Amino acid sequence: MTVALLVLIAAHAFDYVSFLVMTAKHGMIAEANPVVVHLAEQFGLPGLTIAKLGSVAFLAAVVVLAAPQRRKIAGTLVVIGITAGMVGGISNVASI
Repeated sequence: MTVALLVLIAAHAFDYVSFLVMTAKHGMIAEANPVVVHLAEQFGLPGLTIAKLGSVAFLAAVVVLAAPQRRKIAGTLVVIGITAGMVGGISNVASI
């Protein structure tokens, strides 16, 4: 499970860094996620960073807590989280 959590963190780091590059080049207009745009408008980059860190930490905690008794559910959650990070990162790179 440790490797899966590291991959989860890496996927979301890829999403975050590619988001920074994309918005530096094209502005917030390039962001397709309306929740991210709203957070950026309301709280700026610090708010987005806290939201990203908090959501990944929350998912990691849920996976760690669920894994001993619900291994399949924990595995499914971590796969969904990794997929979300990768899709976000790939879509950001495609926009660059």
